Amino acid sequence: MGEKLVRIFEILTEQTGFRGRLALANKTGISMTQAAEMNDTDVLVKKIEAAAIDVIDNNS
Repeated sequence: MGEKLVRIFEILTEQTGFRGRLALANKTGISMTQAAEMNDTDVLVKKIEAAAIDVIDNNS
């Protein structure tokens, strides 16, 4: 459960650090821990991906 979602959080953390991870959690309302417990639905993965891209763009 939540493998794709957690991977998005991990990649974002590698690229932007802990602040980026917090920004993603704040933007989506989902923490990495919560993401690990959720199902990887297409809609949710796309939502998290879009938010992660936005966080990366804003941290560049």
